[in-house]
Amino acid sequence: MRYFLLSIFPSLCLLCVAPLPTHAQTAEETCAQIGQTNGAQSTICGAVSGALQTDARAPSNGPVSAEVEESHIFFTRGGTSLDEGARAQLTALVAVLNTDLMRTACLRLIGHSDSSGGRATNDALALKRATTVGDVLRAGLDDPSRVREVISAGESQPLPDLPSVSPQNRRVEIRAKTCS
Repeated sequence: MRYFLLSIFPSLCLLCVAPLPTHAQTAEETCAQIGQTNGAQSTICGAVSGALQTDARAPSNGPVSAEVEESHIFFTRGGTSLDEGARAQLTALVAVLNTDLMRTACLRLIGHSDSSGGRATNDALALKRATTVGDVLRAGLDDPSRVREVISAGESQPLPDLPSVSPQNRRVEIRAKTCS
């Protein structure tokens, strides 16, 4: 089974992983579905709402799609530490992943870097970024083994329509699939 981008802000469009949805849902529809399934609507939607108020978006250096902003954690140049916005984004994600609706979701984390610096350095940096995100997710998940893959793409997969040195390429991509 293929991994899909896991997106929780603002549309929550890929949160119904049991099975993965065939259409986008609004935040309100997803919150209602989560609330109906496990009664956690106010907790989950409150976490998402709080994370939305903390701007954990990509550094500005050209436009990126909402899907990219929603499904990636961004880092500073050479950085592997999470800022407050990224931590809020991951806290909301953990809360959603721990609901009954999402208990079958397994994750693949793909670390990326921009192209400033050497290839080997960028590969190691991207892996460290993915490991940092994985550590936070594992610490919060009811079942830490759901973080199945933590890998590095280094500088090899820059975002479309952006230069390879763009700050938006310093990121961890979060993908999900139904666990087998």
